[in-house]
Amino acid sequence: MKILLTNDDGYDAEGLQCLYALLSQKHECVVVAPDRGRSCCSQAVTTGEPMSLHAIGTSVWSLSGTPADCVRVALLHLGIRPDLVISGVNHGGNLGVDIIYSGTVAAAREACLMGVPSIAISQYMKREITRDWNVTASRALYVLETVLQKVLPPKTFWNINLPALPPERVEMDFQIRFCEPETQSLDFSFEVVPNAESPGQESAPPDVELIQPNRHMPASVLYKSNYQQRPRSPGTDVDLCFQGDASVSQLGNFPTLF
Repeated sequence: MKILLTNDDGYDAEGLQCLYALLSQKHECVVVAPDRGRSCCSQAVTTGEPMSLHAIGTSVWSLSGTPADCVRVALLHLGIRPDLVISGVNHGGNLGVDIIYSGTVAAAREACLMGVPSIAISQYMKREITRDWNVTASRALYVLETVLQKVLPPKTFWNINLPALPPERVEMDFQIRFCEPETQSLDFSFEVVPNAESPGQESAPPDVELIQPNRHMPASVLYKSNYQQRPRSPGTDVDLCFQGDASVSQLGNFPTLF
């Protein structure tokens, strides 16, 4: 099988590199991936400026574009004709409504739009659990072997999220659960922080609560959320992945966002 690999973490990200090394043992693999991290860029494409394309070895290219750009350039410019496009393994989960914002999932969706079977793979992470990306790649391959046995309807693709398990747990004893994405959004807010670039704007003392900015007080806002406390309806991808299963969702391309 000929496999095109991409991601939104950059061509040199460990998740992609370890999966590439493992899949290359049995398949012809090619990498076309962003030259740097492009997380949360969704399905943005570059149309108004040139993109730099560099060969890194014989079967790896880096592109100064988005994950969707990488799929387009691979298929239309480099002339790669893959049997399958895999986006990942992403450094972090792509669960629930986050699917909409994910550059990883967008690359798989772009391949789907272009008529190529595709799969997005992400590694849900917890700070207290260390990661071994070689173990992650083995887990990804284990799930892929099951998923690829399923018939994928036209204009759909797979979104896989691997559970956060200790790397020393090398047994493939977790469950593979086919499910729907969580439809409730992750709660988030914005913390107001001083705008250091604004003349005369001084940092507030640590015991002073910053107030909401207005047109007379330049300031910056910083995104804040708690991923672990997000809504998790029973049986959805968030719920299953959080409890230690690999979640697999069949997603549709445009106009279905999920």
